[in-house]
Amino acid sequence: MTTHTIAAEDRLADLGVQGGLTVIQRVAICFAAGVIGALAVVLFSHVLFESGLSATLGVKDPVSLKAPDIYRPLFWGGLWGILFGLFIKSAWNRLYLAGFLYVLAPLLALFLFFLPMSGAGYFGLHRAATFTVYLLLVNLPFAIATALAARAIIGKHP
Repeated sequence: MTTHTIAAEDRLADLGVQGGLTVIQRVAICFAAGVIGALAVVLFSHVLFESGLSATLGVKDPVSLKAPDIYRPLFWGGLWGILFGLFIKSAWNRLYLAGFLYVLAPLLALFLFFLPMSGAGYFGLHRAATFTVYLLLVNLPFAIATALAARAIIGKHP
């Protein structure tokens, strides 16, 4: 048994949980994991900006790290993390694959609801096709970072 596994079991025992987490515990953990995933997206937007790829794809500025601008993506990441927490137990054996595919849910909401509501059109195509590519690229770290954070917090058994 590894030190990581023992530490995770100790955390569960401290919570009074035997045999796995409750749904509300998984949801709370995944809210925090979603915030971490959103932070990965924000930081990745800065990496893309510094590399010059953002400008090539038609994005002038990275996501702001200043308050209150930073709070919106972190909050939304937490909300998407809650949804992830609802099915994490069933996806546990293929968590990273599920995490990778899970990015499709927030992307579809972005492409089909939030962008049209902001005037950018479906898939952001009123701005440019390269903007859509940027949105796909910048959001990829979300689900993977969320899955990694959830696994690190939860440990061996959800």
